Amino acid sequence: MKNTLSFKTSLLAGLVASSLLVAACQGVKQQTEATQTKHNITLWPQASSPVIKSPDYEAEVEAKVEALLGQMTLEQKVGQILQPEIQSIKPHEVKEYHIGSVLNGGGSMPNRIENAPPIEWVKLADAFYDASMDDSDGGIAIPIIWGTDAVHGHGNVTGATIFPHNIGLGAARNPALIEKIGEITAKEVRATGIEWIFGPTLAVAQNDLWGRTYESYSEDPAIVADYASAMVVGMQGKVDDSDFLSTNRVVATAKHFLADGGTLGGNDQGDARISEEELVQIHNAGYVPAIESGVQTVMASFSLWNGVKMHGNNYLLTQALKERMGFDGFIVGDWNGHGQVPGCTNESCPQSLNAGLDMYMVPYDWKKLYRNLISQVQSGEIAPSRLDDAVRRILRVKIRANLWAAKPSERINLATIDEVVGHANHREVARQAVRESLVLLKNKNSVLPIAANKTVLVAGDGADNIGKQSGGWSVSWQGTGNTNASFPGGTSIYKGIADAVTQGGGKATLSVDGSYKTKPDVAIVVIGEDPYAEGQGDRNSLEFEPVNKKSLELLKKLKADGIPVVTVFISGRPMWANPEINASDAFVAAWLPGSEGQGVADVLIGNANGKPRFDFKGTLSFSWPKLPTQGLLNPTHPNYDPLFKLGYGLTYASSETGPEQLAEDVEGVDKGSTGDINFYVGRTLEPWEVFVRTPESSQRLSGPFADLGNASVRTSDMQVQEDALTFTWGGSWMSILGIEGGRGYDLSSQYKEGGVISFNFNSIDMAKGDLKVQMACGEGCTREVDITTIARDLEGKGWQSLTVPLACFAHEGDDFTHITAPFNLFAGGKGQVAVANIRILRAGTQTVPCVLPKDVSVTPEPLNASWAIDWWMPRHKEKLARIQQGNVDLLMIGDSITHGWEDAGKDVWAQYYAHRNAVDLGFSGDRTENVLWRLQHGEADGIKPKVAVVMIGTNNAGHRHEPSHYTAKGVAAVVAELQKRLPETKILLLGIFPRGETSEDPLRVLNAKTNTLLAKMADGEKVVYLNINKTFLDENGVLPKDIMPDLLHPNEKGYALWAKAMEPTLKKMLGE
Repeated sequence: MKNTLSFKTSLLAGLVASSLLVAACQGVKQQTEATQTKHNITLWPQASSPVIKSPDYEAEVEAKVEALLGQMTLEQKVGQILQPEIQSIKPHEVKEYHIGSVLNGGGSMPNRIENAPPIEWVKLADAFYDASMDDSDGGIAIPIIWGTDAVHGHGNVTGATIFPHNIGLGAARNPALIEKIGEITAKEVRATGIEWIFGPTLAVAQNDLWGRTYESYSEDPAIVADYASAMVVGMQGKVDDSDFLSTNRVVATAKHFLADGGTLGGNDQGDARISEEELVQIHNAGYVPAIESGVQTVMASFSLWNGVKMHGNNYLLTQALKERMGFDGFIVGDWNGHGQVPGCTNESCPQSLNAGLDMYMVPYDWKKLYRNLISQVQSGEIAPSRLDDAVRRILRVKIRANLWAAKPSERINLATIDEVVGHANHREVARQAVRESLVLLKNKNSVLPIAANKTVLVAGDGADNIGKQSGGWSVSWQGTGNTNASFPGGTSIYKGIADAVTQGGGKATLSVDGSYKTKPDVAIVVIGEDPYAEGQGDRNSLEFEPVNKKSLELLKKLKADGIPVVTVFISGRPMWANPEINASDAFVAAWLPGSEGQGVADVLIGNANGKPRFDFKGTLSFSWPKLPTQGLLNPTHPNYDPLFKLGYGLTYASSETGPEQLAEDVEGVDKGSTGDINFYVGRTLEPWEVFVRTPESSQRLSGPFADLGNASVRTSDMQVQEDALTFTWGGSWMSILGIEGGRGYDLSSQYKEGGVISFNFNSIDMAKGDLKVQMACGEGCTREVDITTIARDLEGKGWQSLTVPLACFAHEGDDFTHITAPFNLFAGGKGQVAVANIRILRAGTQTVPCVLPKDVSVTPEPLNASWAIDWWMPRHKEKLARIQQGNVDLLMIGDSITHGWEDAGKDVWAQYYAHRNAVDLGFSGDRTENVLWRLQHGEADGIKPKVAVVMIGTNNAGHRHEPSHYTAKGVAAVVAELQKRLPETKILLLGIFPRGETSEDPLRVLNAKTNTLLAKMADGEKVVYLNINKTFLDENGVLPKDIMPDLLHPNEKGYALWAKAMEPTLKKMLGE
C-alpha cells in the first residue's frame, strides 16, 4: 500500500505540476499575443477630470505635490503605493515603512473586536494616522488614507444603515435618491474615521450567472451612467463647491475598470472576450460621468479583456483611462489582483506599476513587495518617473481630501458618532429606497395590497432574517454567519409587516414552515437566495433551488389549503422561478433590500380599507429569464427572448395582473439528485461556520481572520480571492480547524452509498506537523483518518485534490445519522496547510489510502507524530543495537508508562531489573500498531528472553477513543507476534493502568472494558494476565496525584508500587 500511495502521489503531483506549467506558459503567451492586438484609441471618449474648486486651488495643490515629492526618498515613495490589510500591519509599521494606505477587508474588525462600535474604528484610524504623521526621526509626514468597501452602506460596521444592493437601486430609477444614499454612506463612513470608499461599482453586468450581478445597477449602460455621477457626487460632493471632500464626504472609487460584468459565462475574475466597441459602449459607460464628476480613484478589475489581465493592461489603465479620458486621480488594485498577472506573484509585480497601477492592494505580503519594488526601481526594471507619477497622483488626492488638517477623531464629533451611524433619518431614506426598488411581477385577483385589518401569516426562511434580506457585504464579507442581532436598529421583513398590520387592526403571525392553528386570510412567504459575495456567488444555472425545491413545497402547501399566497423573492439577480411564480397569487422581486424591511410592508400592506399606501415604482433593471440557461440576456445581444423585459414592472394603478401560467418543464431544469453537501466552497456556506480551536480557546472565523495566537485560520487564494482557508498552528498539543453547523446532521445516505469527503489541499509546511481529518458525532465521539504521511509527502507540491471515503471513519455500528462536525483538521506540532472546496460527495474516487478503524490497531505503523520525529526512530535503532548484543532475559514492552522506567522509575529499575538483563522497550506515544511495527522490525529478533512484560493500549483509547474490542484486538496481535518470534518466552500481560481521577473517567472506563477482554487471552502458562490497578488507587477508587501526578504517568512512588506488586508473579515466571 505504501508503494502504491507513493506512486499515485508522485504521479498526481507530476500531473498537477505539468498542468500548472502548461497553464503558466499559455497565460504568458495569451498576454503577449493580446498586447499585440490592434487597438483603436479613437473609440474612447475624450474627457478629463474637472478643475477642483478653482484653478488657483488646483495650482496650489500641484505645488504642494511637487514640494512633497521632492523631499521623499525612494523608500518613502514605495511605501506610499502599498495598501496592507489592517490585520496584517501595526501602527508602528506604518511609520517604519512609510505606508500610504490601509484597508479593512469584508468582515475585518479593528483589533479583531467582534461587532466593534464606531469608537474602536476611530481609535485605530487615529493610531494609523498618528504613526504616518510622526516625523520625529527626521522623516516626512504624509497622512495615511484608510479605504473600505461600503457597498450598500457602511456594511462592515455593526448598526450601520444597510441600503438595498445596487440591483435594487437600479430598479428604482431615481438618481436623486442615489445621490442622497451616497451622501449618507459618506457620513456614516466618516463617523468611523475612514476617508475612502471603494465604490460605486460601475459594472454593467451582462451575464446574470455572475456572483456580483447584484453590485451592478443594471444591464443597461444608460442607467449605470446616470447613477455613476449621482453616487460620486453624493459621496464626494460637487467639485465646484466648498463642501467637496469636506469632513462629511469621502474619496470615492469608480470600479472595477474594466468589463468585470462582461466576462465569458459570468465567471468572476474571468475574461471579457468582446470587441473594443462593446468594451467602450457598454462597460465604459459609467466611467466618463464619474471622471467628469471628479471621482478621485479608480479600482482595476480582477478580470481580463481578451486574455490580458486588467492589472497589467497598459493600454486600458494608462492610454485609455489616464491619457484619453484624462483621469488625474490614482488607480488602486484589487485584493492581490497584481499577483494574477502572468509572471507576477503577490510579492513581486513590477508589471502592474509599469502598466499604470498606482497603488497595490496587498493585504498580507506587503513587506516582501516593498523590498522587491525598491530593488526593481534601483535596477531600472521600474522607471523612477513611473514611480513618481504614481506617488504624485496619490499625494494629489490626499491633499484634495485635506488629510493633513487633523487626525480622524478631530474631524468628527465623538459625542455623536453612535447617533450618526444608523441614524433614524438615514434609515428612513433606506426605507424609501426599499419601497422604490420593489418590482411587482404578478398580482392575480388583486391580492395586493393587503388590507391592514387582515390576518396575515408570514412564512419562509427569509421572513425574519435581516442577514438574508441584506445579502453579501453585510457585517461579514459573504454576508454569512449573521443573525438579526448583527443588525441592531434594523427591521426584518416580518417585523415591518407585523407593525403595519397591527397598526391597522389586523394580526401577523410568523411561521417559517407555514404551519398555523387558525387559517389566515393571506400568506406572505419570503424566500430566495442565501447571502454570497464575489467569486462565491457564481452559478451555472439561474434555476432557483434546483432539485430540492423546499420553498416551492411551502407555497404549494399553502395554496392547497386555499390561502392566497404572496411571494416576496429575495435575490441578487433575476432567476428562473416559474414554478414559484405559478404557485403564487402575487410575486414581488425584492432583490436584497438591506436593513429596513419595513419598506416592503409599506407597499404590500395597504390601509384598513385595502387601499395602497404606496404604489410600486420599481421596474426591472435586468431582464428576467424565460429559461434557467439564459445567463446572457440583454437587448444588445442576439436572441433576446426574456420572460419579462428590461423595464417591466406592474403597478396598482395599472391593474395589470401579470402571467397566468408559465412553462415549468423547460430546457435547463435540473432533474437530478446529487446528495452532495458543500461546507466551504469559495466561502463558508450556510448553515456552516468555520472555527479555530485549541484546548484553551475557540474563535469563529469572522472576516478574513480567526487568530488564537498559537493557532489561526485566514482566508487565502487558490483560484480566486479568498476561496481557500490557510490553517497555521504551533505551540499547542491540539489545534483544530473545524466546520460546524450548530446541530447534528444525518449523513447516513451518503455513507451507505459510498460517499466521500473531498477537498483541495495545499501542504505548505508539514515537516514538524501532524494532521488528521476528523469528524465529530456528539459529545466525546470523534472519528478520524490520519493524513500526516501524505501531507508531508505533498509539502511544497501545490494544490492537490484529496478524497477520503466516509467508510474510513466508520466504527462498527456507526450509522452517520448525527454528525455534529463533518470536517475538522486536527493538528499537532507545528505546521501550515491550506484547504478549499470542502464538501461531501455522494460518490468519488479515493485518493487518500486509509485503514478502516477496526483494523488500525492491528496494522503495523511507525509512530510519525511530529513530537516523536527527532527521537522515535533513533530510539528504535538504539534498542536494536542492544538487542543485537544478546544476553536478554527480560523485556518490558509498552508505551510512555513503560518508557518512564528510564526517567521517574530509573532508581526502581536499578533495584529490581538491572541485574536481570532487562531491556526497556517502552516508547512514549506508542499504540498497539506501533509496537507491532517495532517487533516486526527487529526488536524481538535473535534473543530468547525468559519473560516479556507487555502493557499497551492506553493510547489507543486516549488518542482516538477506540472501542475496547479494537484495542484488545491490537493487544492480541502484539501477543501473537511475540509468540511467533519468541516461542519459548513467557508473556506477562498487564492490565492497562488506571487513568483519570475517578472510576467514572471515560478513558478509565474504556480501559477497564479492554482489561476484561485482555484477561481472556491468558492461558496461565505461556500467557499470564495480571491486573495490579488497585495498587494505585485509594479505597474510593480515586487515583492520587502523589502516585500519578498527571493522572496517567507514575512518579517514582508509582513505579515502586508497580515493581512491588508485579514482583511475586515475575519471580515465578522467571523461575527464580
